[in-house]
Amino acid sequence: MPRYTREQVRRRRRVAALILAALLLVVVGSCTAGMVRVIGGSAAESQAAEITATPERTRRADPSAVDVPATPRDAAALSQLPAGESLADGEALGIDVSAHQGAIDWEQIRGSGVSFAYIKATEGTGHVDERFAANWQGADQAGLARGAYHYFTLCSGGEEQAIDFLNAVPPSDDHLPPVIDLELDGSCEAAPDRATVDREVSTFVEAVEKAWGRRVVVYSSWDWRNTYGLPEETTRPQWHSDVDERPDTDWDIWQVRFDARLPGIDHDVDLDVMKVDDLREASALDA
Repeated sequence: MPRYTREQVRRRRRVAALILAALLLVVVGSCTAGMVRVIGGSAAESQAAEITATPERTRRADPSAVDVPATPRDAAALSQLPAGESLADGEALGIDVSAHQGAIDWEQIRGSGVSFAYIKATEGTGHVDERFAANWQGADQAGLARGAYHYFTLCSGGEEQAIDFLNAVPPSDDHLPPVIDLELDGSCEAAPDRATVDREVSTFVEAVEKAWGRRVVVYSSWDWRNTYGLPEETTRPQWHSDVDERPDTDWDIWQVRFDARLPGIDHDVDLDVMKVDDLREASALDA
């Protein structure tokens, strides 16, 4: 004998359907809210990770953490040194590159005996070098020591330029110390006075040094030095450009030439020599 009448069964089915629909709404609502929280949290974390102001406290770094591979004495790239030149003990051969070199086969570069690379990261404000990500990853995968440089311009403030650089290249003890590239090429038509330039350069340098916990390497062209001189702080590592002969002043990196030809690069490339231990010592903040 049936437990319920047909009408009672239909009524119970309608009630069950309504309850099921209500439960589905609750479940969907909970999932949606959870997704919103997850997505919102990710966005917030991403925004928090982005640097929007220069650091107030100085990070402490370990310059000895940088591992620069030795340049083999029979490295093919050594043929690009000036006639009669060779690496002294403790020196390593490297290059500095940007988007101007196009796509680079970093395995070939390492195979030629190149030990390190300085890679252009940013210029002024709002510009990350088009090849930075590819070069940064490629140099690392090939086993080169790598560092990043910022091309400073007179068209924007030092703090804004520092923030852009720090967002492009987060501090790491495993990397070579950061570099500021001071040149007049590409600068604004209306050049500011020396006091203004000194202030903005110092602002950039101090911000990056606080974030990285290491002294910034200073590279400057002859035109820049002739116009503005160098930042007042003279204890920072120096990167000198002196074609075909060793600089007659103290240096930590020597830019040997602008037109080296190496396998893996279809264009001329800057060739450099680094005094590895000297650079480690000079880049330490207590130096």
